[in-house]
Amino acid sequence: MLLHRPRPWVVPLLLWLLTCVLWLPWLGNVPLRDWDEAGIARTALEFAQAADLNGLLPTRWGEPYANKPPGLHLLVALAIRVGGAHEAVLRFVPALLSTAAIPLVVLIQRELALQSRPIRRPASRTCSGEGLATGLILMTTLPMARHGRLLMLDGALVSAMLLLWWGLLLLHRRPRRGVGLTGLGCSALLLLKPPAAMAFLVVGLAATLLATPPMESARPMEGPASALAGLCGWGLLGCLPGLAWHGWHLHSRGDAALVMWGRQGFGRLVQALESHDQGLSVPAFELLKGGWPWLLLLPLGLQLAWRQRQQPAGRWRLGVLVGCLGMVLSLKTQLPWYSHILWPPLACVEGPVLARLWYRRRTGQLGPPLLLLALAALLAAVLQALAIVDGLPLVPLLSAGVAFGISGILLLTGRVRRALGLVMAGWWLALLCFWSTPTWLWELNENWPTRSAGLLVGTLPSEFPVFVEGPGRPSLSWYGGRLVRPRPVQPPFPHHLVVPGEAPLAGCQLQTLFPVSRTGQQQAVSLQWCGGEVFTEPH
Repeated sequence: MLLHRPRPWVVPLLLWLLTCVLWLPWLGNVPLRDWDEAGIARTALEFAQAADLNGLLPTRWGEPYANKPPGLHLLVALAIRVGGAHEAVLRFVPALLSTAAIPLVVLIQRELALQSRPIRRPASRTCSGEGLATGLILMTTLPMARHGRLLMLDGALVSAMLLLWWGLLLLHRRPRRGVGLTGLGCSALLLLKPPAAMAFLVVGLAATLLATPPMESARPMEGPASALAGLCGWGLLGCLPGLAWHGWHLHSRGDAALVMWGRQGFGRLVQALESHDQGLSVPAFELLKGGWPWLLLLPLGLQLAWRQRQQPAGRWRLGVLVGCLGMVLSLKTQLPWYSHILWPPLACVEGPVLARLWYRRRTGQLGPPLLLLALAALLAAVLQALAIVDGLPLVPLLSAGVAFGISGILLLTGRVRRALGLVMAGWWLALLCFWSTPTWLWELNENWPTRSAGLLVGTLPSEFPVFVEGPGRPSLSWYGGRLVRPRPVQPPFPHHLVVPGEAPLAGCQLQTLFPVSRTGQQQAVSLQWCGGEVFTEPH
């Protein structure tokens, strides 16, 4: 009986456990990256070291930090108190929060299926499988998993967004539960990225209004008016933690508390901060780079959603996808992880297609493009094995290439279920093997490494200042345990200087050289002593 009609919580729970198995291994096999990881780690460490958690007001290097609320920082601080400040411990909390997105998207698809089915007709097998298919797609989407594993806000932000949307969808059938979850979702967003809370609430409300079906019979507690009253009452109660913190922040820091709403919030809509103004090319490149192999289902998913535009599910999926695209594309400041919020709406569009392919055993002409993906993966693996290129993950490429190739052949011969199962299993295994390599955080290869230099900086006498030549590196400060600022135009002498490259600068003498990495993808870095006599490190 359980295999045919499992309890409502079984599928979300099993998918969540499977997601934890996939996303949580090898969290600490690479150093923290700039900028967000090192910055969040420092703020969390200062919370952990404070007896009263700094009055719940975040600081960084002893100075008030007003860019983001401390929702994630406080949880990471508790993890530091339990397990220390290791990379795996620091990343565990955001990674675990990110995994909640998978069961939430399953519950959202299930609610859409319930609202879209004809009255008094049980849900079809295809509709019941849409949530499972969507959860599997979102679980194995590379950017979704990779950014969720990082010490960043974006993974937890997506989980809070989906909690908010699920609560809004439940307003139709279960208004009390819906307003409670909506309030909790808003509160979580207010403690992560406050302006995002307003944007996600607007998008979710618009999509929910589009999707709300006419009610057969409305009881007083279930009518639209009572649901709205509940949203204003119980919903505000759910928002109380987030609103209370912002009120305390404003009371304690005055106008400085508005930075996270202004320049660091809505200001990104009207101006490009820190020269991040590449425009629409950034989200377009992120989608094309990270959406495979499930981007093959996107045209069919959009076609199906458009055919279902008269149903609540179709309208909701199109509504949230258009709304999130509008949010991302309207930003003047563009960073790669801003497109992270697009993956759940894309999975919601692609999931129903995967479910229909499974139950109806129709390929949708996916065999040839899947074979092309297999050819590209296997070609990259051969180039890596022959040392023609360097830095590519060999085992993940082989796993994906073999799985895609065999699946493409099976699709051409009509064995759809075997092909789809092999695609999912092969890609899942490829991602799991990918985390065991340092390549999964490829941004670390874009600049010189900071961990070794930072650990040496931490041993230097505190009476001599330490600077870095060029842009600041928060990860250098993190590993050094002291703030390392960019070298000013007129620095105080004498001082230590961390310099990308091997050549001593004018007036400086080479102390320690960290050579180029074995892969040759990172620049050498040196520690130099500037001004005064040659400095000798104490033994």
